[in-house]
Amino acid sequence: MDANLKAYILCRFADRSAIYNTWIDDCPIPCVVVDDCAAQWQVPGDAGIVITHMHYRWEEIHALRKMFQESSVPVLILADGILEYRNTWEHPELADGSMFQPLVGHKVACIGRGQARILESWGNPGKAEVVGLPRLDDVLNQEPAPIQSDGMFRLLVATANTPAFDEGQRETVIDSLSLIKERLSVIGNINQREVQVTWRLTDNLEQAIGLPSANEMELADRPTLAEEIDAADAVITTPSTLFLESALKQRPTAILDFHNSPHFVPAAWMINGPQHLDTILSELANPPLPKMLFQETVLHDNLQCRAPAKPRMLDLIQTMVECGKQARSLGETLQFPQRVIDDPDQGFSRVEASFDMSHLFPENKVFQNQDRQQLQVELSQLIKRLDTLPRDLAEKNQYIEQLLAERDQMKLRNSDLRQRIMKLRQKLGIKPKTQQ
Repeated sequence: MDANLKAYILCRFADRSAIYNTWIDDCPIPCVVVDDCAAQWQVPGDAGIVITHMHYRWEEIHALRKMFQESSVPVLILADGILEYRNTWEHPELADGSMFQPLVGHKVACIGRGQARILESWGNPGKAEVVGLPRLDDVLNQEPAPIQSDGMFRLLVATANTPAFDEGQRETVIDSLSLIKERLSVIGNINQREVQVTWRLTDNLEQAIGLPSANEMELADRPTLAEEIDAADAVITTPSTLFLESALKQRPTAILDFHNSPHFVPAAWMINGPQHLDTILSELANPPLPKMLFQETVLHDNLQCRAPAKPRMLDLIQTMVECGKQARSLGETLQFPQRVIDDPDQGFSRVEASFDMSHLFPENKVFQNQDRQQLQVELSQLIKRLDTLPRDLAEKNQYIEQLLAERDQMKLRNSDLRQRIMKLRQKLGIKPKTQQ
């Protein structure tokens, strides 16, 4: 490996994020965290690879596309968690096609085989590498904390970092959490066991459902999420990578989703409405073995966790760097193996026949023409960016109007001052100087 080459990380907070800091120190080439705006950053001459998980908004896509199309440096995209249906298809702040449709990069490090199949079916065959999540490697070396089968039933109720993507979705999340809170207060116990509930909510949802807000000292002393999973006998969560972490710790885990959306990562227990709650609470306190088997199967399909993920991540980076070096030395186009990481299934998911952007987004005119798919997605990003321009222009126009008003006031003051000077000169008998 060329010691002069560097891995450039396009994420300003990479040194504070477990997405990166769990493997950066062991990377086969030195890593440099880029603080510049991605849209303005230029690939340096000593770049061996560019790595990022930022693949959603126009500025990021624009920068990545330029690197991908014009540079001979490999681009690796990291999947930072599970795919979530509403985030992919019902996120009003993201332009259609933003979520890896298609991938703007040479490879994507997937967290599991299930995710790789979905991403490949969106027009990315041969780009998905099943790596896992290095931040969860420590869990693999630990025996799961024991679950209490009698006595106090300890239940953790949690939400994703972003549990909703618009106000309507947020109200639905509030309704579902309120149901759990109210139902637990009514039934008092589950399977004759007293219930101890720990709430781990985001987006100020504690306040929204009438729970006391934690003060700064309480937040500082709060256990980590991993510790709270260990201290629970069962977990209920909105769609989140937390589901996989909880399943990895062998907790029976239900997904709370009153949106009733499709799930790229299914669960043995799905709470899609009030009618499901009592039965599922009872089963979480005494989980049937077939459902725990299903949960384990889902876990291994959606998280590569039979061995640590970090070595696979480092192997992928090293191979991509070597492929880049070879292409540049020979003056050839970048080429990568269809699979860098060994796949025990030795198979590839095909792009679905129904994956037609014009059908998936029938109301979006961008996809109703015959242009190439990459140009369509870029155009969609630009249109979304243009939506913000009227607001930006209105703010600038308001500022200009303020400056013009201040200028007019200054003109009036100057005119008034001249009149006063002229009157004073007349009173004192001072004649103006004759102009030359």
